[in-house]
Amino acid sequence: GQVYFLSEAAARLAANLRLKLFQKLQRLPISYFNERRSGSIQSVLTNDVNVYQTAVTIIRDSIDGPIKAVSAFVAIVVMQWQLALAVIVFLPIMAAAIQRNGRKMREAQRQVQEDLAELNGMTQEALTGTRVIRAFNAEDRIGQRYASLVETTLRSQMRAVRRLASLRPLVEFIGATALAAVLFLCGVLAMRGSLHVADLAALILAMDVINQGFRNLGSVNNTYGQVQAAADRIYGQVLDVPEETVQSPGRLRLDAPKGRIEFREVGFVYPDGTRALERVSFAIEPGQCLALVGPSGSGKSTIADLLLRFYEPTEGQILFDGVDLRELDVQWLRSQIGVVPQQTFLFAGTIAENIRLGAPDATVEEVREAARAAHAEPFIEQMPQGYDTPLGERGIRLSGGEMQRIAIARALIRRPRILLLDEATSNLDAVSEQAVQEALEEILPGRTTLMIAHRLTTAARADRLVMLRKGEVIESGTHQELLASGGAYSRMFNAFSSGVADERIG
Repeated sequence: GQVYFLSEAAARLAANLRLKLFQKLQRLPISYFNERRSGSIQSVLTNDVNVYQTAVTIIRDSIDGPIKAVSAFVAIVVMQWQLALAVIVFLPIMAAAIQRNGRKMREAQRQVQEDLAELNGMTQEALTGTRVIRAFNAEDRIGQRYASLVETTLRSQMRAVRRLASLRPLVEFIGATALAAVLFLCGVLAMRGSLHVADLAALILAMDVINQGFRNLGSVNNTYGQVQAAADRIYGQVLDVPEETVQSPGRLRLDAPKGRIEFREVGFVYPDGTRALERVSFAIEPGQCLALVGPSGSGKSTIADLLLRFYEPTEGQILFDGVDLRELDVQWLRSQIGVVPQQTFLFAGTIAENIRLGAPDATVEEVREAARAAHAEPFIEQMPQGYDTPLGERGIRLSGGEMQRIAIARALIRRPRILLLDEATSNLDAVSEQAVQEALEEILPGRTTLMIAHRLTTAARADRLVMLRKGEVIESGTHQELLASGGAYSRMFNAFSSGVADERIG
């Protein structure tokens, strides 16, 4: 019964804790994931939770040990109070040794968990970047770094093992010393006729029970040190991290959204103090396409993050149909935006499951309709199992253009009022780019579109352009207006047209 029910309790504890951690991770701000390695976060869900799970196994010893020690000590007091005084002398020594070892055990285990997190982080990076490692013939260097981390983790684990192994002999030695002292006193009392042989046997048994109880307590204290170290990481790394902050958690949902977006004197400073935007103002009318252009670091991606409310603007307002985003329900707002990122991320499910990510309740026909609109249906129908074809991790079975068209279908299936495009064709070959571009040209009309443009030819197709530099708007207007103005955009486009510069602008 003890084995079964304690094991069940431990398994349930771990399952519930992992679920709690995963749910908390879904509510943490984007900045949290930018600052931490995914392997380190994963280590909390695996290694730290596994250690925490062992907490249940010490319940029996934590109850059994004190009961044995106290009961045996009471028996000694009843039988021979003088011997109880001798026993009391050794109890603080044993307790101090256990406490000191437990404290060191906690420190050693904390280092073990930190080293395991670092090892997990590199493991995941190495597996994800296998193609890059081999392309640069870096197998040996990465292998040496990995071997160094493995050795570091091994050394920290052995330090923890030494702490664990040293306590039991120490408690045994103190207990044996106490027992020898009591036996000596028993001999003196027996010589004086104050102690019978039967009482002597009972006292020795009581002393052994006390020693056994303290051994159990020592084991509990060591385990507690390990669990506490894991708990510190679980809470410090995840559970105690502030959740996604919404300064004004609005609840408003618009009945008939039109999709007008306005940035009004928007400024933004990242938590680390880096200023990303300064007094940015522009508007996108319903059905209009606006392209953001500018060099890397000019603030284009920050604008997209603010529109999705991954962050709140430090100054100014962002309006959706004239309503401040902070007054709108966040989930409703995001449901109105279809996102097509530059680097497409697909999950290791089927094609249909990946498209349905944008609308979990979508019917089979709605999935097909979105795929057709994204020009994805022709290659999907050629797959072995059609829409039910598993894609593998990160959609590895698809080409770049096919992945982008799945991403477009995923965005379209939620029938968004606003499309947010992070230059969906910038990393594609000519054939794939043409297929994706044809899909975009068909779906853009009638939808408000904010496009982060990395190519001048893409930017030129937009109804209006906003050029950014160091977080500030330096030019805005149509492609023709900006060419006629002779400003930064005009100089860049003319340089590209004459073959002096590449068309990529960030």
